[in-house]
Amino acid sequence: MRTKHVTQTFERYLDDQLPASEKRLIEEHLSLCPTCARHFFHARRLRTELGPVMQAALGRPRLPAALRRRVRQRLDNTRESRLPRLNWAGPGRILNGLGTLAVLAVLALAAFTVIQSQVVDFNDLSNIEAAQPGEDIVPESIPLQEVITPTVQAQPTKLPIHEDVTLGDTLKIGPVAPESWPSEPDDAGIGIASDEKAVGMGEVPLSNRLQKETAGLDIPGSSPGPVKDPEGTIAFSYFNAAAYRQAYETHLISPDGANHRIFPLDGVSEPALRLMGHGYQLVSRAWSEPTAPRALLVSNLEGRFLTQISNFWEDAQPDWSPIEHRVIFASQRESDRHWRLYTNLGDGSEEINLRREGKSPTFAPDGYRFAFESCDDSANRCGLWLGDLDHSEYDSRPFLEDPLARSPDWSPVDEEIAYMANPDGNWDLYLVNSNGRNVRRLTDNPAIDGLPVWSPDGEWLAFLSDRGGNWGIWLLHPGSAELRQVFDFDGGTFTPPTRPPYGERHWWDEQISWSE
Repeated sequence: MRTKHVTQTFERYLDDQLPASEKRLIEEHLSLCPTCARHFFHARRLRTELGPVMQAALGRPRLPAALRRRVRQRLDNTRESRLPRLNWAGPGRILNGLGTLAVLAVLALAAFTVIQSQVVDFNDLSNIEAAQPGEDIVPESIPLQEVITPTVQAQPTKLPIHEDVTLGDTLKIGPVAPESWPSEPDDAGIGIASDEKAVGMGEVPLSNRLQKETAGLDIPGSSPGPVKDPEGTIAFSYFNAAAYRQAYETHLISPDGANHRIFPLDGVSEPALRLMGHGYQLVSRAWSEPTAPRALLVSNLEGRFLTQISNFWEDAQPDWSPIEHRVIFASQRESDRHWRLYTNLGDGSEEINLRREGKSPTFAPDGYRFAFESCDDSANRCGLWLGDLDHSEYDSRPFLEDPLARSPDWSPVDEEIAYMANPDGNWDLYLVNSNGRNVRRLTDNPAIDGLPVWSPDGEWLAFLSDRGGNWGIWLLHPGSAELRQVFDFDGGTFTPPTRPPYGERHWWDEQISWSE
């Protein structure tokens, strides 16, 4: 960790006077230095709060940064000079100083007057209609951004199936603060306001950003409206341990629990589903038991038009590109048994070794970037990493250094990534922006919550859980904390026994997929 503070460069950073390379160094240091993060927060807050007041008092913006630097340098040079100088204009300067003090006094009075005009007179609260119990009173004279504070608060959840599940096990996520708002840094340095266009990152669409900023807010005069029911098809797999089966089954189901069916091919798991022009295509990992070769396979939902798209039984964890007929996947095919990333087309052609160690890849909406689990070459900086199809070997970098973070899934509509982690010994769901900021916990339940996957519209998450003592597929709406159960395994096991061809396999080695 760097120990040299960067407080002297905050003004140049805020004035956008630093080159991109130095800005990245400042941002990296802020993420590691809580002291500098606090100084940065207060500097930005003073500029944000006092800037409009001084502009209103003076009728013009503050002096340019270049002129301020020249004045500061001139003052520094004057202080460093040790030679006394005769000043024949002393009386004139004294008068000038008195005039300056008079001007400052007038400006201070004007600023005080402006500030006082923005303060609510609580003696006039009698003019405000009485609020109903539980209703907030928001004076119209206070700007909305000063009233609304992003919070994480418990939200009661109505469960349609298991009424015995306790409430409060999901956390309602408040609005994401716009990047122009100051935000207090947390213990990990996360939450420092930054430019929306981080280096190497895409820009969040304005409509999606505004929608998420206002999600879950109780704004007077507005109605949040009902939560839109999810649509599409969910695919998941589990091991049927019945004596007459003893094989993986892949299941397909609608988000409302209807239209449940079993994929015709037995012994396949880790599904990745995508709706294309001619229908659904499912890529899955086959285990050679009993109906398919041991490789990555692509077919329609009837198990027809089967295509083998890889030649190694270690190939796993596929994910479809959202913009082309391309699959990204991980494999342990090399002799050192390390997980590495590969990509090829959906017909098995044009395979590319991305030359990057990692697993559980997930495409961004642009179909070019992807997130994945990885560590650096020295097995440090483990967590969630970001790469792209052209520069993954040398330019991939971590955006969330958390060795407990697994199974990322990138939202199909914006820069949010869902993942699972167990910092307190229990697996729960989390969200993080693709630049590593704004980590939010979504669930807090003694049961296992994991393998999150986004709905096609980016409004819901499907996940695996053993709530109630039995594995099942659940849905969570992050904006309202609404929770639903879609499927109950009814005593089925999620992982096979430790034997060939599976080896030792855990529930987190699987994945869920959701397509239109």
